[in-house]
Amino acid sequence: MNYTKQDLQLDNPIEFWLNFPNEERVFWVDRQSDRIVVGAKRLATVQDDEDRKQYAYVFYGGTFFDHSKDPKWANMGHEMIAFTHYYIVENGQSFYLYAGEPQAIQRFNVPRVEHVYRETSDDKADWNQLMRAIDASIKNGTVTKVVSSREVEYTSDSDFNVPSILDNLVEHNPNCFIFAYEKEGRTFLGASPEILVRHRGNQILSYALAGTAPKLGPTAWTKEQLLKDKKNRFEHNIVRDRIVEIMKTVTPHIEIGETEIMELSRLYHLRTIITATDSTKSLVEWGQLLHPTPALGGEPRTTALALLQQYETHERGMYAAPFGFMKDMGDGILVVAIRSALVISNTLYAYAGCGVVDGSDSDAEYEETNQKMRTILDAL
Repeated sequence: MNYTKQDLQLDNPIEFWLNFPNEERVFWVDRQSDRIVVGAKRLATVQDDEDRKQYAYVFYGGTFFDHSKDPKWANMGHEMIAFTHYYIVENGQSFYLYAGEPQAIQRFNVPRVEHVYRETSDDKADWNQLMRAIDASIKNGTVTKVVSSREVEYTSDSDFNVPSILDNLVEHNPNCFIFAYEKEGRTFLGASPEILVRHRGNQILSYALAGTAPKLGPTAWTKEQLLKDKKNRFEHNIVRDRIVEIMKTVTPHIEIGETEIMELSRLYHLRTIITATDSTKSLVEWGQLLHPTPALGGEPRTTALALLQQYETHERGMYAAPFGFMKDMGDGILVVAIRSALVISNTLYAYAGCGVVDGSDSDAEYEETNQKMRTILDAL
């Protein structure tokens, strides 16, 4: 597919998004390397990795589980998509790519809206039931870790303003990947700090990101406290070791970095960067191999996922699933779509999860998910 390239410099990538109302759209701002990709109007559903080579940029959005019965997630995710129009900022360049005829790109002032909203769900009883089931499975030795999650509904008297939310997410979440995917009146968006896999030539990189502490408030931790905390280190090492074991099934060339602190606006995380050398698998194949790591599902994987499917009362949809872009030569990044929400008119469903291991406290983990949901709520 031939794309035409045209220089285009916008003050804000959301301006490009606003040029395509009522179209299928995707938004991506990589604040770790200052790369931007905004796509609009589906051109093709990409069939496989060979088909992908026809298109300049391809979006891949997964789902956490293979199937979802919840209608609000209908037809969202689990596919690769090429778009007709792209706004790209990378390597010091800023340009418009289009297939076929161009569209005149209008300039916009991106709105900032102070949303008035209220929580219209109560999931504490469901959470306690889930935590009891996980605790019982840990105690009987069936699992060592399970990542439980919540879906919390918020309602506003007027529609939530997606451009305003995205603008706030970009501004207030350094070191994160700000993303959105809009289809059929629904927008899934968020700011993830976690790379599932990055593909550059034959270099493969993944984050082990597990172990969390509050950075602010009366219960704030120091970085040193988190680095030395036995429970968080145990949870983190489960994730690190499983990623390494999976990589070893493909290649012996693996390097494990030092465990360090990743600092976000409200939280500290333990992070270990793991790299491998491989030229046999594509970005999507690596993503499918690694997902879900024990940072999103649990350990052992199959048992933990079965427990979640039985006891979580909501469907995860695209939450915590692979989400990202690849270029025509196959390089790209997939993050896990955490710190996220699904927006439908005046209703917003916010998602957050936490790793549960032996010794985890139900109320403390519930509060951790509240802290993680602040990524979305602060953007309102």
